[in-house]
Amino acid sequence: MVTFDNVNEYLRFEVNDRLFAVPMSSIVVILQATEPIKIPEFPEYIAGTVTHEGNIVPVINSRLRFGYPEAEINNRNVIIICEAEGKCAGILIDTILSFKRLAKGEMQPPPNLNNDASSRYLSGVFMDEGDKPCYVIDVLKMFNESDAHIIPEYKTDDGDENEEEQEDE
Repeated sequence: MVTFDNVNEYLRFEVNDRLFAVPMSSIVVILQATEPIKIPEFPEYIAGTVTHEGNIVPVINSRLRFGYPEAEINNRNVIIICEAEGKCAGILIDTILSFKRLAKGEMQPPPNLNNDASSRYLSGVFMDEGDKPCYVIDVLKMFNESDAHIIPEYKTDDGDENEEEQEDE
């Protein structure tokens, strides 16, 4: 995560009128949402794919992944392309709200109801303005292990795998 004097930075957004966030360190790029290209026999919550810098990127529909009703894509929707451990996927969300810096200790563990609840995709929760809970998504957990064959390795412009590996060379 990006750290500034013990403060972590997150991108806050809404899905079905609920607050969520992802660590800024996971974000590759934010794109205006377009209708992803549907792929036959992909799980229902995979909306399809988009192309970014020569990469075919699968897009997870956050509404369906979290068990909310599907909605038509409009001009407020965006796709947040995230990377975790060399894997890259987009997350289709309803609308971006703002950036948020958290002081150490503001983050609490996610609620643990059961393994079937959407909390399995969360790394924590913090209280946002107005005492509303904001749930922090664990990007790697969103890229479910059973979907590993769908989420490709992320390649940069020069064809090498993610930037971390480039720095090691």
